Amino acid sequence: MSARAKGTTRLPVRYFDDRILLTETHAWAYYRLPTHAYEFISPEEREAFAVNITVALAAIRMPEAEVHLRITHRSYPAAEWAARLDATSDGGPGWRDYLDEMYRHVWAKDFWAKEVYLGVRLGQRGMRAQLSGGILSQFLTAYRSGEQAMGLIDEAVPESEIGRWTEHAERLGRALGGSALGARHASSDEIAWLFRHTLSGSAEEPPQSAVRRRTWGAGEIEALLEGQVHNGRTLLRLEHPGGEAHLALLSFSRFPDVMSFPDGEPWLHYADSLPFPVEVSSRMRLIPPAKASKDVGRRLAHARDMDAHIREAGADVPLALAEQVEAARMLEHGITKERLPFVYGWHRLLVTAPTKDLCQRRVDALTEHYRDIGIDVVNSTGDQFSLLRESLPGDRVRLSSYVQRQPLYTIAGGVPTAAVELGDRAVDAGGEGWIGPYIGETLGRARSIVHFDPLLAAVRNRPTAVAITGEPGGGKTTLALLLILQLALRGVTIAVIDPKGDAEPLAALLRSQGRKARVLPLGSAAPGLLDPFSFGDDLAEKRTMATETLRLLLPRMSEERESAMIQAVGAVAATDRPSLGRVVRHLERSDDPASKNLGAVLRSMSEMRLARLCFAPSGGQRIDAAGWTTVFTLAGLTLPDTAIGRQDFSYEQRLSVALLYLVSQFARRLLNGMDRRLPKAIFLDEAWAITSTPEGAKLVPEVSRMGRSRNTGLILVSQNAGDLLHEQVTNCLSAVFAFRSTERVEVANVMALLGVEASDENRAVLRSLGNGECIFRDLDGRAGRIGIDLISDEWRRRLDTNPTRTRPVQASEEAVQDEVAQAEVVGDGAVQAEAAQAEVAEDGIVRAEPAQAGVAEGGAAEGGAGPSEVVRDGVVQAEAAQAEAAQDEPDQDGTAQNGTVQDGTAEERAVQDGGARAEAAQEGAGDTGEGEAAAAAGAGGDRGDGGEPPGIRPPRGEPAM
Repeated sequence: MSARAKGTTRLPVRYFDDRILLTETHAWAYYRLPTHAYEFISPEEREAFAVNITVALAAIRMPEAEVHLRITHRSYPAAEWAARLDATSDGGPGWRDYLDEMYRHVWAKDFWAKEVYLGVRLGQRGMRAQLSGGILSQFLTAYRSGEQAMGLIDEAVPESEIGRWTEHAERLGRALGGSALGARHASSDEIAWLFRHTLSGSAEEPPQSAVRRRTWGAGEIEALLEGQVHNGRTLLRLEHPGGEAHLALLSFSRFPDVMSFPDGEPWLHYADSLPFPVEVSSRMRLIPPAKASKDVGRRLAHARDMDAHIREAGADVPLALAEQVEAARMLEHGITKERLPFVYGWHRLLVTAPTKDLCQRRVDALTEHYRDIGIDVVNSTGDQFSLLRESLPGDRVRLSSYVQRQPLYTIAGGVPTAAVELGDRAVDAGGEGWIGPYIGETLGRARSIVHFDPLLAAVRNRPTAVAITGEPGGGKTTLALLLILQLALRGVTIAVIDPKGDAEPLAALLRSQGRKARVLPLGSAAPGLLDPFSFGDDLAEKRTMATETLRLLLPRMSEERESAMIQAVGAVAATDRPSLGRVVRHLERSDDPASKNLGAVLRSMSEMRLARLCFAPSGGQRIDAAGWTTVFTLAGLTLPDTAIGRQDFSYEQRLSVALLYLVSQFARRLLNGMDRRLPKAIFLDEAWAITSTPEGAKLVPEVSRMGRSRNTGLILVSQNAGDLLHEQVTNCLSAVFAFRSTERVEVANVMALLGVEASDENRAVLRSLGNGECIFRDLDGRAGRIGIDLISDEWRRRLDTNPTRTRPVQASEEAVQDEVAQAEVVGDGAVQAEAAQAEVAEDGIVRAEPAQAGVAEGGAAEGGAGPSEVVRDGVVQAEAAQAEAAQDEPDQDGTAQNGTVQDGTAEERAVQDGGARAEAAQEGAGDTGEGEAAAAAGAGGDRGDGGEPPGIRPPRGEPAM
C-alpha cells in the first residue's frame, strides 16, 4: 500500500471456505450465479426473467439484509482449453499443428468471460461484533492492540461457529439454488481469485496456489494481497508481480425517474457492449416494505407539496416534477400491493487499463456510454482507495454518497446475469465433457468466444443432430467443411454425403496433412453398391429399406401396385441372393397385370444413369471406414427444386432422391460396423432432399437416437429450413446454424427452426447477416449472432467453396488429387479385392453376382479378381480387379506406404458405352507420431504489444470422445 494508507492495510476478512466468509464483525455467504442469454428472447420472456429475479432476491428473508453483487471478467484460459481439447484427439498427424495455430489465434484475441457473484450477509458474529459497533469499541481496539503487542492474538475461528454459519449458508443456498437465479456456492478458489483479481486491477488471472485449498485463514488471506496500491485522486496505480495496472472506480449518481423495460437496454448489462471489460460492484440493503413505504410516502408528499405550490402560483408544472410524482406513486403502489423489499444501493463500476492515459479514455467512454440512456456516472475524486476496499468480498459501504433508492424490480431489470455467451459451456468440476474447437466469436451487444463440437451432445445425453441452413453464398458449406476438418484432424471417422462435390478439395487437404481421406464418386462405383439388400443389418431391415426405396421411385402408386410391390419384395427377400434387380425380374414374370406394369416401369428406370448403383445384382463391395474421412459424391445428380411437390418429380429426380436416401443409409451402416465407443460423424449435404420425404424424415431421429449410444454426430446442411421443420427432425436437433435468408416464407421457417420469436427485429437481423455470419442456437438453447472465424487467410482460401477462386494445394497432392479410392481397406491396411461371378438367368440375360476374394492372414490381398463381363444391350461392363498403392516399390503384401500411387498398378475398373475409366486405390498415410506444440513460453503483458502466448503441453492420453 502507499504510505498514506499504511494505517488501513488490515483486511477485515478473517476466514473463508467453500461455504462462508467471516470478517471481524459479520458472516457472509457468496454464491456463483450462472449467466443467461438475453438476445433473441421475446419481451414477454425478458419481463418474466426480471420478475423471477425479483422474486428470488425477495426470498432473502432477513432483517435489513445486505447483499453484494459482484460482476467480474476473467481472462479466457486458452492454454487450459487447448490442453483439455488435445486429450480428446488421437494425436495423429496434422492435429498438433492446427491446435497450436488455433490456440495462438485465440490467445491473441484476448477474450474474457463474464462471472457473476452474489454475496449475502448472514448476520453479526457474537460479542466482539456487537462491541465493535458500540460504545465499548475503543476498549476493544485498545485490548486488541495489547494482544498484538504481546504476541497473544489468536485469529483462529472456533469450529462451532463455522458449523453454525455453514448451516445457515446452506439453507439460504438451497433457496437461491432452487430459484430463477440457479445459484451455487462459490468455492474458496473463486473467492481467493476475487481478492487477487480486484487488487491486481487486470483481466489477467493471477497465479493460483499450487495446492487446492478449502479453507483460508487470516495469514493466508493477507498473502493474497501481494503488491502495492498507489492512491490517486481519480485513479489507482496497482503494482503486483505480474506488472502494473491503473484502476478507476465510478459511481452511479443519477437514474431517470422512469426506466422503460423490457424495451430499453438493461442498465447493468449495458456496459457489456463496450470493447473493454467493465466490472460492477454493487452493495445493496433490502429494506422491509413497512419501512420502505414510509420513505416513499415522504418523497411523494414532498413532490405533491411542490406541485401544489407551483399550481397556486399559476405556473405550469415542470415535466420533471410531474414524472417524479408519477414515479413516486408507482413506487408506493408497488410496495404496498406486492409487499416487496425496497433497495438502498451503492452501485460502482470498475475500469482497468495497462496505462494511465488509456484508463482515463475508458472512463470518458464509459461516462458517455451511460449518458446515452439517461444515467449519470461520476468518477469520485479522492475516494478511489475507499471504493477499492468496498469492492472486496465481505467488506462494507465506505462511501455513503450516491445512494440510490430503488424498487427491487429496478435491480432485477438491470439483468445482472445477462450475457451473450454461446457454444460449448464450461464444465463444472466433476462434470463430463470438454470444450470443443474454436469456430468464431459473438457479434452484436458484446464479444465472446464461441466453441462447438458436434460430438459433445452425445456425452451429455442429448440428441446429436445439427442443422446448418441458409441461402447459397452465406457460408453454410464453409462452416460444414470447417467442422469436418476439425473432427478429421482429431481422428474422428467421418462419412460425407456430398452431391455437389464441395468436399473433394478438403479430402486432398486432409491427405496433405497426413490423414486418411478419400473420395468415392458413386457414378463410377461398383454396381449394386447401394442395393438395400446388400448392406442392411438384418432381413427385416433389408425388406423395409427396399420397400421405401421403391416408394421413393414411384410415389404415385395405386393400392394394387403397392400390394404387388410389397409381395415381390417379400418373395425375393426369401431367396439366397436378394436384390432390387431380382425384384424387377419377379414383377416382370408375374401374371398379374399390375405387377407386369410395375415391373416394366421399374425396368425402364433401372436403365437410367446411376440406376445400376441400386438395380444391379448385389455388388457386395465392402469398405473399411475406421479412421477415414470418406466423401461420397454423386456427380450429375438431378435433385428437384424445393418448390416442386413430390407428385410432380420427374423420373430422374425420383431416382436422385432415392439414391441420396440410400447413400445416407449406406454411410450410417458403414459407421455402425465400428466400435460403438469410437467417435464418428455423418455429414449430409442437400439434406432437404431426404428430410422432405416421410422416409427420409424418419432417418434423422433414428440416427440421432443411435448417436447417443454409438458416439455418432449427424450434421444436416440444407438451403431450406422448412424441410427440417418436421417434428421428427426438430426434436432431434441439438444445435442450429442459420445463415442469411431473405425470402419471406423461408425467414419465418428459420425463426421456427431456431425457436425464437419471429419479430420484426429478429427477421431484420437474419436478412442483414453478412457472409460468414449466422444465428446460432447452441446445445443449451441459447441463441445469438456469431461470426465464423477460419483463423487465418490460408485456411480461408483452403476452405473457400467459390469456384472462381483457386485453393492452395500441396505439390505432393497434385499427383493424386483426382484419384479415387475404390479398393476395400481391411483393418490392418491391406487391400482386399473382390471378384464378380457370372450368373446366367433363365431368361437368357447374363447378370453379375459378387464373389469376395480371400484375404491372407498378413493382411495382403490373397486372390485377384478376374473381371466378369456383363453383356446387356451391347454395353460391356467390367468389374474391378485389384489396385495397389506404393511409394517406390510396393510391399510384399501390396499395401501403400505414403499414399502415393505407383505407375501401372491401377487396372481398368469399368468400360461403359465405349469409354474406359481407370480407377486407383489409395491408402492414407500412417501416423507420423505426436508433434509438440511450438508455442514459446513467456508472457507479453498487454496482448497487443506483440507478446508470445504461454506454451502449452497438453497431457497425452486416450481419446475422451
